[in-house]
Amino acid sequence: MIYRCKRKKRFFRLKRFVFRLSVILITFTVGLIVLCESQLEEFVPEFVRDQSEIMSSRAISQAVSNALEKLNYSYNDIALIKYSESGNVQSIETDTVKLDKIKVAVTESAQEEIAKIYDCEVNIPFGAFTNISILSGAGPMLSFSTSITGSFNSEIISTFEHAGINQTVHHIKLLLTSKINTVSLDYMGSITYTTDYEIAQTVIVGSVPSSYGNLYQMK
Repeated sequence: MIYRCKRKKRFFRLKRFVFRLSVILITFTVGLIVLCESQLEEFVPEFVRDQSEIMSSRAISQAVSNALEKLNYSYNDIALIKYSESGNVQSIETDTVKLDKIKVAVTESAQEEIAKIYDCEVNIPFGAFTNISILSGAGPMLSFSTSITGSFNSEIISTFEHAGINQTVHHIKLLLTSKINTVSLDYMGSITYTTDYEIAQTVIVGSVPSSYGNLYQMK
């Protein structure tokens, strides 16, 4: 009889322990889910936006590289330096037709490269939600589908850089402004950034006016 009572007491103690442990585990799990949901709402949009910028930047850089490599214009193909009889630089004329070709080719190439990543997945390691740097890359990956589109505006700019006595470096650059639109389940927004790309450059030897802007002409 005493033995049976002891067994019953052990059973009830074990049952109580299991119940308490279950309550603790359920509370912990619910708390973890709530925390993850909160972190998801706060972290995912920022991560998706950053990854979209990285992916689009790579695609656009590749697009510009492809377009410029295909056209393969040298400085002398798009610019002509005119000197005076005394050897001073009078003017620099650029070929607007070829510069327009560059702008069109780059814009079309950028659209093609962005189209390749229109439907893509952004993978976020689970450890990133802990806000602990050592765990930021740990754990299973959570995948989020996103759609990326873009619009582009290009401009040709010319800059001059002093390079020593009677030497000036003339840079012809493409200024590309990209507006990237991103849509996912947890994020919808756009980012705009401008990047300059070197088209051609040369070292001008000879005396040039202090106001470089007076040199530059379009033909």
